[in-house]
Amino acid sequence: MSSTQPFLKGVVVLIPAFALGRAQELLLILDEYWSNHPDLHNIPIYYASPLAKRCMAVYQTYINSMNERIRNQFANSNAFDCKHISPLNSIENFNDVGPSVVMASLSGLQSGLSRELFEMWFSDKKNACVIPGYVVQGMLAKTIINEPKEVTLMNGLTAPLNMQVHYISFSAHADFAQTRKWRKPLGG
Repeated sequence: MSSTQPFLKGVVVLIPAFALGRAQELLLILDEYWSNHPDLHNIPIYYASPLAKRCMAVYQTYINSMNERIRNQFANSNAFDCKHISPLNSIENFNDVGPSVVMASLSGLQSGLSRELFEMWFSDKKNACVIPGYVVQGMLAKTIINEPKEVTLMNGLTAPLNMQVHYISFSAHADFAQTRKWRKPLGG
């Protein structure tokens, strides 16, 4: 299967993420993956967070504070100068045609660009939402991890949740059940 196969039918992937830390790590991972898979070069990746955009400039400036791999890579290029990722400042500036990956804040999908994009895309079965880590109870992101049949929209109405939802544990946080599962093999 080629890297582009999921995108052939115009799939849109939404990744709701925090603006700091995890977002930059995910952007580096996505940019590196796209760099290593030329068949993906025509599929855009956007990050929709004004704060994440400002933080990328800080990360680019303080490269010497990064881990050894990033510092070594800096000899050839700045890892935070992502070649395959573009900022998305507002939905009004977004050309929503064709496949794409969009990382947007807020991570819990309660409001912000991530929620607006979710409400644009949740009804289409070809689209996906990838939750990249810990979310607290009561947040829409936490709710959709359990793949309910319906979601409550910002206007208070309910509608069927048709998009695919994937959870990837990419977080330093753990809830009680996760901590207990981790401790069990240790005799805890």
